[in-house]
Amino acid sequence: MLMGVAVIAVLLLVGIVVNRVVSNSYETVLTSQQQQRLDDAAVTLADRLARPVGLARAQALVVRVANALGGEIRVIGIDGTTLAAFGRPPDGDRTHYETPIELDGEVVATLEADLPARAGDRGFLPLFNVTLAVAGLVSVLGIVFVSTSIAGRLTRPLRDVAVAARRLEAGESSARATGGDDRESTELAEAFNAMADRLERSEMLRRRAASDIAHDLATPATVLESQLQAMIDGVVPTDTAGLEAARSAAAALGGVVADIDDLARAEAAPLQARPAAVDLSVAVPEIALALDGLRRDRSARLDVIVPPGTVAWADPGHLARALRNVVANALTHSPVGGIVTVTAERVGGVVRIHIADQGPGIAPDDVAHVFERFYRADASRATDPMTGRPTGLGLGLTIARELLSASGGRIAVERTGPDGTTFVLEVPAAGG
Repeated sequence: MLMGVAVIAVLLLVGIVVNRVVSNSYETVLTSQQQQRLDDAAVTLADRLARPVGLARAQALVVRVANALGGEIRVIGIDGTTLAAFGRPPDGDRTHYETPIELDGEVVATLEADLPARAGDRGFLPLFNVTLAVAGLVSVLGIVFVSTSIAGRLTRPLRDVAVAARRLEAGESSARATGGDDRESTELAEAFNAMADRLERSEMLRRRAASDIAHDLATPATVLESQLQAMIDGVVPTDTAGLEAARSAAAALGGVVADIDDLARAEAAPLQARPAAVDLSVAVPEIALALDGLRRDRSARLDVIVPPGTVAWADPGHLARALRNVVANALTHSPVGGIVTVTAERVGGVVRIHIADQGPGIAPDDVAHVFERFYRADASRATDPMTGRPTGLGLGLTIARELLSASGGRIAVERTGPDGTTFVLEVPAAGG
């Protein structure tokens, strides 16, 4: 709207300037033409005054010139007497002309004229002004039409995004913007839709997380309560085995709380890593030994292949926790009797650790999200193949990513398929 008003103002200013320029130019041309006609008349008068009856013929010429130019024409002799005259002085502004009448090189009289200052305005300039006004009006209407059309085309995608945003705010998670034909509105719609997708996924994860947390807390809490109640009632003897069962349930409960706390700490502020040399030929077997109970529960085989001297530069505690999470994830998703293989090698300035399982693989649509908190893949990957129960909160890989990132490392899905998944962890190598 403001641009349209500015354009109209510019057009009005241009019209005024054009009118003034044309008026002045036309007046100059008109004055020049009148002066030329008077000069021509002066030459003719000189010829007629030289003849015996020249004064009468001069008077007739003066009459014709006065009628043609619309003012007063006079022939003044050298003694100041009026030799011939016709017409009357024009009303209003006038222009005075004087042209000498020469005969044989001598001035014998002067042709004087008082003509209307803007005699031609009565014809050309009014018509020009009307034409200019019509052209300006057409231009203004055209600009209004074009600007309205362009504004509508430009604002339509914005209105579409605004409507989609209000629908999204009202809780309609499927609301999306369609965008427009130009690149900018398309990018705006795509950015909005990507944000809406993230919000929808976050809401889905939040709801799933609430359910999973409740389940993962309730299960060990129920076991612990039942075990203790059984001891109180004397159904189960209060012996080492009974206490161990209660302790195991309490440990499971504490593990869930610890995972949530670890993730909250990792995302609340950057982790403070204290890098040091970590000999993976020693650290990885220790992690395998710590997970031997889980391995035995799965009836799985855990192969570790790490050449001596494979040394990483990372926070020892962070790296050990990340490896433990990923290896435990691989064991959990392996079938009964499956094989999990952990290998490590130095490649240039980094150490690559590959952890491969023989699980059901990860769906292509889930690969990009496996490191998001509380995310669990499709049913085949989200349930324990041994028990058929959910595999947990989905925090292990998220925590591993945060821990590795603090030491300048990363984690990614290198390969996945129906015959298993391979994760690759990269950390800086000691000595660069």
